[in-house]
Amino acid sequence: MNGFLGTGATFRADLNLVVQIAMGLMLLVGMVLARKYNYRAHKYCQSSVMLLNLVMIFLIMAPSFHKQVEPQFPGGLKEAYYAIPYVHAVLGTIAELLGLYIVLVAATKFVPNKLRFKRYKPWMRTELALWWFVVLIGVATYYVWYIAPSSKAAAQPVTAAATPSEAAPARSTVKISNFKFEPQEVTISAGTIVEWVDETGRHTVEADDGAFKSDTLTAGGRFEHKFDTPGAYPYYCAYHGEKHGKDMAGTITVIPRGQ
Repeated sequence: MNGFLGTGATFRADLNLVVQIAMGLMLLVGMVLARKYNYRAHKYCQSSVMLLNLVMIFLIMAPSFHKQVEPQFPGGLKEAYYAIPYVHAVLGTIAELLGLYIVLVAATKFVPNKLRFKRYKPWMRTELALWWFVVLIGVATYYVWYIAPSSKAAAQPVTAAATPSEAAPARSTVKISNFKFEPQEVTISAGTIVEWVDETGRHTVEADDGAFKSDTLTAGGRFEHKFDTPGAYPYYCAYHGEKHGKDMAGTITVIPRGQ
């Protein structure tokens, strides 16, 4: 599903970005409430942020990290595409755990006395500073994943495929842009070569039945496969789609020559 911020990102990515910034602002509101001695509202404000962030972690951030970053560890950390979200995940986990600890100490009696702190301000200020640092790294992750690749692709336009000669096989091109294959469904004659051209982001092209599989493509990257046998060949991006046409997926339909 396409996002709503106009960057070509997915809906979940846009939603997560907006929610993360909103939660950072809510923590600032909580700080103001504490300074006005409205501790009850402060407690509910900060606790709500910690719980909401847990939901975002389990529903969006953790699955995305597991699918896109974890398989590239540790070799991929040489690239900003993987290094920045990795740092975000580590510091974000620390910020969430620290926030939950502060909430438990301040609002409950679950924490034993020997593990409780007495001076609230240093802990809360540290948490606020760390949280906003994590938010900024999250914004950087969004930029590297969704905005920077689009800029690079705009500077390197895709050239049209050459007209096939009698000796050369026919060719068809599928563009990878805005987290979808364009066109999503292609009908070709047997013997045609289909070339996928990545215009934005990092993606793969993988057949549902394993008949073909690309390496990870980056902006400007290409992958091609020749289809000799008539039939339907559904495929998907391993990072942003699944088999059976879910999310980022497409289909190549091959018909007999001459039809």
